[in-house]
Parts: sequence; structure tokens; C-alpha cells
Amino acid sequence: MRKLFQIVAWLFTAAVVLQLYFAAVGVFSNPEDELFAWHGTNGRIVLPILAILLIVSAALARAGKRTIWLSVLPLVLILFQTVLFILTGVIFGLEGPGEPVPLSATLFLSLHGVIGTAVLLLGVLMIVRAHRLVREGAPAKPGDSAVDGTGPVDDTVTAPRA
Repeated sequence: MRKLFQIVAWLFTAAVVLQLYFAAVGVFSNPEDELFAWHGTNGRIVLPILAILLIVSAALARAGKRTIWLSVLPLVLILFQTVLFILTGVIFGLEGPGEPVPLSATLFLSLHGVIGTAVLLLGVLMIVRAHRLVREGAPAKPGDSAVDGTGPVDDTVTAPRA
């Protein structure tokens, strides 16, 4: 299950990088080509599914409470990306595409990129934690004498599981 967590973490992070690429394709393409739809499809379908799989695989891998809770954050942030668009419409009174957008709404909505960067960093963090889990075994618990150096090292704690 730890290998599965590692694979899902890599897939999730690759999908986030692809999401950034699709955003650039959409921005720099001809609007009539509607290539920005790739960004929307990946963000609304692929990323949420992989984020849910990330949570499930972290739990199945027994990655530790902190890692499991950290694996929830990407899904929360991805869902917030949609909420950000709704909030922008409500706060600035925007009703649909084609309408002139005030600068303040543009600046507020640009947080979309910052949140996307946070999702990418969380993906990288999940890769690091999954790799460490596969390599070293179960996460150390606070107060574990083998961790704080006050007791003998227990090989069963650090031995990787298949």
C-alpha cells in the first residue's frame, strides 16, 4: 500500500504540473480554439479524483496522522478554487463571461494561481513523505525512545514493509 501511495502522489503532482501547462496553453492560445477547456476539465475531473485517491492511499498506507491530514489539504484547496470564482462573482457583482472585469476582481481572482502553487507544493511534499515511508517504514511517533535517542533502535519500527 505504501508503493500505491507513492505512485498516487507522483500521479497527483504530475497532474498538477499538467494543470499549470494547460493554463498556459489556454492563456497563450487563440480564444476561438477553446483550449482553456483542457485546464477546466483537468481541474474539475482529474485533479479531484486523484486528490481523493491520495487521501485514501495515504490512509491505507498508514502514513501517519500528519501525512493523512496533509493529504486532505490538496482536495480542500482544489475545491476552494471553484469557490474562489463564485466569491469573486458575488463580491464584485459579476454575472457572466464577456462582462468587463474590474481590476480589484482580477487581483482577487489571481489568488487562483497562488492556490495552485500551494497545491503543487503539497503534491511535492506528499511525494517526499511517500518516498520516505517506502524507504524507512512506519512514521515515528512522538515520545518513541528510538527516535529521541534515549533508547535502543528498534528495527521493526524502521524496516520497510512490502
